[in-house]
Amino acid sequence: MLLIDIHTHKHSEPDAGVLTLPNVIVSKESIYRKPCSAGIHPWYIDADFELQFETLKGYQAQEGVIAVGECGLDKLTATPWERQVMAFERQIELANELNKPIIIHCVRAYSEVFSSLTAKHNQVPVMMHGYAKNWDLAATLLKHGYYLSLGPHILKGGMMEVIRQIPLDRLFLECDDKNAKISEIYAYFCRARKLSMQELEQQILLNFKKVFNYTIKE
Repeated sequence: MLLIDIHTHKHSEPDAGVLTLPNVIVSKESIYRKPCSAGIHPWYIDADFELQFETLKGYQAQEGVIAVGECGLDKLTATPWERQVMAFERQIELANELNKPIIIHCVRAYSEVFSSLTAKHNQVPVMMHGYAKNWDLAATLLKHGYYLSLGPHILKGGMMEVIRQIPLDRLFLECDDKNAKISEIYAYFCRARKLSMQELEQQILLNFKKVFNYTIKE
């Protein structure tokens, strides 16, 4: 079986038995390894956005770049709000043109993210990465058809209701930019959910194949 770390900022080779999806922040990082995702992060929107967006399109044209993002909206960053919305909505359009899923960075802006996705008539899968909020918000996001990726935050013990109630076919797990091992996050989720590791591995693998349309080489 295979453990999948669906979102990481570490570009080194993963441990044996782990498939990682490193995230490439356009203008900050290059593509070091595939498969990967690539997007324009709301913290790093260049003054010359059109050139940055053309770079993103060039990345997305490469085989093995299987998602747009992380991209999204963040009310705690200094980037002007109008530029964040513009950059995010351009990437929603691109993801739909390419028929690739979107990996979303969202800080205190869930209703605004939903408004942008609705305004752009989004039809591709949406994954909220690093979800660390309550079950009520999670239930709302799930009703919209989104996927949630849980990260090292669950190891602190405050996400029990989300862990116990999230449908497994809408779940991903990730390490993001933290030093935790994905095996630790899988193991913690299994203990909290009273689930076997094999069942969790199988379901997340199915989710990955469905959402990212990527064939894993044996």
